[in-house]
Amino acid sequence: MRLLGLIGGVSPEATAIYYRLLTEAARTRLGPLHSANVMLYALDYGVMVEHYDNRDWDAFSAEVVKGAKHLEAAGVDGLVICSNTTHVAADAVGAAVDLPLIHMLDVLAGELKTRKTRRPLLLGTPVVMGEAHYRNELARRYDGEVLVPAEKEQAEVGRIILDELVLGNVYDSSRKELLAIIDRIKPDGVILGCTELCMILGQEHCDIPVFDTTGLHAATAAHFIFGEE
Repeated sequence: MRLLGLIGGVSPEATAIYYRLLTEAARTRLGPLHSANVMLYALDYGVMVEHYDNRDWDAFSAEVVKGAKHLEAAGVDGLVICSNTTHVAADAVGAAVDLPLIHMLDVLAGELKTRKTRRPLLLGTPVVMGEAHYRNELARRYDGEVLVPAEKEQAEVGRIILDELVLGNVYDSSRKELLAIIDRIKPDGVILGCTELCMILGQEHCDIPVFDTTGLHAATAAHFIFGEE
């Protein structure tokens, strides 16, 4: 197995899901006693969310780069950033270390193309949905029409993520609100563009394709660990 470096902590809930999925991948390949060969650099969510709230992307990215450099010095063979929003620092990480980075949006764009989805709805933090960086990076890789909720709905999705899911709280009432947004917009697919959203939404809740970025990213990371690219 290759040694994979995880840059996590944003949030701890999603980081734990990555570890579980990678462990399941190792067990599937090698047997029930095995686990994936990973090393975690956990960012302090309290520090990171303060930079997020202040939109201080220089300070935010500096923390992510520091984690990447620590993992490089520790000898990992590749990196994964366990968060959609935190991919705002992906280019800075790529410039700072000499390691392959398994980019979330490469994985997502490839799956959207494979599934021939043309009008997906993007759900995520308000930064992912409402600001340019994430959508521009996705547009570089995928030429479909990416839809986003109205501003008030973006605030509600953000509340569900930042006030509930990152604390491990999953409520049926919040799932109903997310499904109502999807029903109103009527896309041909749903992008779970926040690594916590898989805690509350999945394919079993929708009759259109659901693109779980956490699961897709972790599956691609597993291919890397086992040299299956």
